[in-house]
Amino acid sequence: MTSERGVLKDLTFRLVESFPEPAFSALSRAAFADYEPSQLLTDVLAQEATTHLKISTADAGGVRIGCFRGEMLVAWTYARPSGPHQLAMINSGVAAAERRAGIYSRLVGMVVEHASAQGHAAVVSRHAANNNPVIIAKLKLGFFVSGFEYSEVYGPLVRLTCLVGELRRKLHHTRSRPIRRIDANDV
Repeated sequence: MTSERGVLKDLTFRLVESFPEPAFSALSRAAFADYEPSQLLTDVLAQEATTHLKISTADAGGVRIGCFRGEMLVAWTYARPSGPHQLAMINSGVAAAERRAGIYSRLVGMVVEHASAQGHAAVVSRHAANNNPVIIAKLKLGFFVSGFEYSEVYGPLVRLTCLVGELRRKLHHTRSRPIRRIDANDV
């Protein structure tokens, strides 16, 4: 796939059953290297993996999209259904040398296209509150801030939503505007 400006030249985006190893693990570590390592987080995740409360690894309806330069994985995204009508983007990453070239936006666009094709009403995601590049990219792609939460694992998070259908977007626009117009005389 090549963009009009050649930014995405020599890159291919494709659905994959799994991401190639060890390339995926190395890229994942590099993509999240900005986050301070936490032994306590490592301990919590290890403990939860050994209990009967294991997080399900089943991902029926999930989608993995890899971006490759030749055969080298340079970016990825993974999304899975969240409830009956939503597709949740779980994680994504772009190699540092490949950032700010439109790759992440293309991956998000492909997830939205997939959600639409599968009949989902929305694509949702959660982001560290200070992850401005990703939040801004998604806002430019039509996502909106739909909530905030605090995670004991990840800290403050921003929830973003992209409504897939035109009718649902119209309903959102109608519901999110002021109830009545405020005139200068009313202030």
